[in-house]
Amino acid sequence: MITPPAAAVQWEVLPRLDESDISDVSLLVERVAENDGIRPLSEHVMLHLRYGGDAGVRHILARLNGALIGYAHLDATDEISGPSAELAVTPSARRTGVGRQLVAHLLREAPDGRLRIWAHGDHGGAGPLASVMGMRRSRTLWQMRRPLAAALPDPVWPDGVTLRSFLPGIDDDEFLALNRRAFVDLPDQAGLTPDDLQARMCEPWFDPEGFLIAVEGNAGNQRIVGFHWTKVHGADAHRHGHVERSGEHGHEHGEHSEHSAHDHHAHGHGHEPMGEVYVVGVAPDRHGLGLGRALTLAGLQHLRSLGLPDAMLYVDASNTTAIRLYTDLGFSRWDVDVEFST
Repeated sequence: MITPPAAAVQWEVLPRLDESDISDVSLLVERVAENDGIRPLSEHVMLHLRYGGDAGVRHILARLNGALIGYAHLDATDEISGPSAELAVTPSARRTGVGRQLVAHLLREAPDGRLRIWAHGDHGGAGPLASVMGMRRSRTLWQMRRPLAAALPDPVWPDGVTLRSFLPGIDDDEFLALNRRAFVDLPDQAGLTPDDLQARMCEPWFDPEGFLIAVEGNAGNQRIVGFHWTKVHGADAHRHGHVERSGEHGHEHGEHSEHSAHDHHAHGHGHEPMGEVYVVGVAPDRHGLGLGRALTLAGLQHLRSLGLPDAMLYVDASNTTAIRLYTDLGFSRWDVDVEFST
């Protein structure tokens, strides 16, 4: 453990990072993931690092003798729920005050005094740090998993509904419009923009064959009524950020609400390649027909066809309806993410 004097740590607050900074943050994330078994930053944050983020983003960097020992990402674009942050401290600099100073910087930078901080994996030091900084536990997300070798029932589709793969460049606008309607109560997911979609389609894990689209109507006059976006990731991929993705019941990661989502909090646990129920969404006027369940089963069958051993998803701990559904489909709790708020 290093115990840097407070004056020895150099602090920067930046609206954007250059290539050198991005490389340093990526190395810090890998170091923390190797030590903790889970990535400290969500997919949403890592995409912002690689492709650029919104005007309301701030990056806080802590360096000691030129080496990056702490980093925080502040996203102040959500005017409803308030600014959201994630942070990472190199293992050797923990319990030295660096984490507390990162949170103090975040509180100063938060434009309206509100702040939410996500702790991936409910790290043992997160709760005490949040308490000291006057923050409370406000939300819990479960990661659930199931073996794909276990039996899966066949999906039962509502009359007139058929399944196909996503067509990049053709389905984009209609998908985004349905996503907004399906996740009206989850602004993080509902706010997915064309640029956000394009960034995800540029990721190595993107496969349109695993982006399942439910349509109804005749050829030439079809409309999208639901979707299940699956994902395959391994030790170098990121989870879930923290948007619950499940449109049938308003939950991300397949929470079957007829609306589902959890992208901002997807993050990686060190493991072999694994399938993920990334986002499930259902048109609000098609709730109650079992479409979300059918889409989830179809996605799980697709992931199994790839030879993957397991599947995962994220669901809000308060969404008991979705948890019952996923439990019924063979999922069990594996890990948790916790949000702390002012």
